[in-house]
Amino acid sequence: MTAPLLPTIARKDQRLSRLHVLTIFVTLFLVSASAKTLANDQEGAPALLIVPDFERPPVSLYLAGSKRTLATPALINKSGQITYLKSDALKTPEAWDSFVKEARDRSLLELATLDPTMVRDAHGVIQMAVITTDSPVTASCILLPGFLQHFSAIFGPEILIAIPTHNKICIFPKLANHLPQMAGAIRDDYLISPKPASTEIFELSRNGLHAVGSLNPDDE
Repeated sequence: MTAPLLPTIARKDQRLSRLHVLTIFVTLFLVSASAKTLANDQEGAPALLIVPDFERPPVSLYLAGSKRTLATPALINKSGQITYLKSDALKTPEAWDSFVKEARDRSLLELATLDPTMVRDAHGVIQMAVITTDSPVTASCILLPGFLQHFSAIFGPEILIAIPTHNKICIFPKLANHLPQMAGAIRDDYLISPKPASTEIFELSRNGLHAVGSLNPDDE
């Protein structure tokens, strides 16, 4: 998946822009191998999180086509507490590279262990897949190149995705889907969750990930 995200960076930091740090993040972890050199004064595991824009993290980028959904670098400690990184959290390009590699490896491990529930209609045809875990980085797996491959054999080369919370993903075929019937329930997940992710609907294909609609009936 190579399509770039929108160039809009919330509270844009010029140093980070020059390093293309968030571009590296949201072009889906093209850096390979693992590293363990996170700054000593930071505590927690590196992660790229998908969050609603009202959370206003210090460093962030809108997902492609999105009006309300951000990708942001963060640290997650063993108790699950999330700390958003500030623009000066890591001082050098090498430190940022190490952060990216660790976050990428964590998401790849998460992707490898996902166990979706397949929802079938009365005729036994799979209508949607639902992934629910205890991990706050689950929704971020949609940013990995391998995510589409997990579901294209079932739903075809283009899929629709809803990520109401950090730990839940709903996947539908692009055509002839039941997403309109499920939109209210998925939106309720977003509203009641202490860790909401997005009310937007995303399309994922070989051309990349981009927002194509909303679960919120008030959105145009």
